Amino acid sequence: MRQRLKLTLWIVLAVISLLTAASCSHTRKLYDGQGKEIELQVDTRDTIFINGTRQTIYLAGASRENPVILWLDGGPGGSEVGWVRPYLGPLHEHFTVVCWDQRGTAASYRAGRDGLSVQQFTDDVITLSKLLANRFNQEKIFLVGHSWGSVIGLLAAHQEPELFHAYIGAAQQVNAVENDTIGYEMILNGAKAAGDEKTVKIMEQIGYPPYKKTLSDGTVVPDGDAYYQVLSRLYHYSPTAPADVNYRSEKMFLAPEHSFFDRINLIRGVIRGVKKIYPQLSELDFEHDITELGCPLFLINGRFDFSCVATISERWYEKVEAPIKGLLWLENSGHNAVYSEADEFIQYMVETVRPLSESNDDFPSIKNP
Repeated sequence: MRQRLKLTLWIVLAVISLLTAASCSHTRKLYDGQGKEIELQVDTRDTIFINGTRQTIYLAGASRENPVILWLDGGPGGSEVGWVRPYLGPLHEHFTVVCWDQRGTAASYRAGRDGLSVQQFTDDVITLSKLLANRFNQEKIFLVGHSWGSVIGLLAAHQEPELFHAYIGAAQQVNAVENDTIGYEMILNGAKAAGDEKTVKIMEQIGYPPYKKTLSDGTVVPDGDAYYQVLSRLYHYSPTAPADVNYRSEKMFLAPEHSFFDRINLIRGVIRGVKKIYPQLSELDFEHDITELGCPLFLINGRFDFSCVATISERWYEKVEAPIKGLLWLENSGHNAVYSEADEFIQYMVETVRPLSESNDDFPSIKNP
C-alpha cells in the first residue's frame, strides 16, 4: 500500500513538473534573409487592458523608430505569432511587428467572457491601434488583416482611417454567402470525386449557406455547428498550391511564445470562434457596405485561395475607392500566401507599402504591380 502511494505521488509530481516546464514560454529568435539573427530593440510580451479586458500582445522589431504593423490573425480564434515570426522574420528589420492574441484565443482566452461580437473585435482593433501609436510616438500605424482578421481590419480602417498609414488585406474576406457557396460546392464535388461518401452525405444534409437552425421556441438563429462542419473540411478539398510545400500550418500551435495552457486555449478558441463568431458574418457584404476607404488600401491575393475567394476580393478591389490602391498576386500560393511566398510579400511591404510612413497626407505615387 505504501509503495503504491509512493508511486502515485511520483507520478503526480512528474505530471506537475511536465506541465510546469511546458507552461514556460520564451521569445523566438528572428532571422534576416541571410539567416543572421536580428538584434531587436523591441522584444516583449505584454498583457494590457483593451476595452476593459486583459489581452496579450507580442512586439518585436530591430528599431523603435521603425513604423508599427498591427497584425490581425485569421480564425476566428487563431493566433499567428507562430507563423509571423518564423516565416516573416526579415519584416522585423523594417517594421515593429505587433502580434496579438485577440479576445477569446490563446493567452487572451478569458477576455472572450466579455463577449465575442464582431463590433467588439473591431473596437479592440481601434483601441489597440491608438495605444500602439501613442506608445511608439507615431501618428499612424500600418494595419494588416489576414483572413478573419481582414474582416475586423477593414471595418476598423473604414471607421477610423486617420489611424492608419494604410490597410493591407491578406486573403481579404469580402462577402459570406457567395464565398461560402463556392467553398461548399468545392467540398461536395471534391468528396464525390474522391469517393468520400461520408463527407458527401454530411454536405448534402447541411445544404447551401447561409446556415440557420430553429430553436425549441421557434426562434431562428445562425447554426454555428453547420459552419464548423463545412469550414473544417474546406482546406482538405482546396486546390494544392505549389508554394505550400514550404509552409507548415501546425506551427500556429507550437509557438514558443505560448505556454502549454495558451496552446490548449488556442485550440479551444478556434473551435469556439468558428461556431460563435463566423455565423455573425452571414450578412457580410463589403461590396455593398464599403465602397470607399479613407486610407490607402493594399490587397495580397493568393492565386489558389478558395477559403477567402481571391477573385471576389479582386472584384471588390476594382470598385472600391481609396487614396492609393495596390494589388499583389502571389501566383503559387493559396490562403496563406503571405507565409508560403514570404519573400515576395516582404519585398512588397518594404518597397511599396513602407514609404507611406515617411509621408503625411501627400501620398507618394505608388506603382501597381
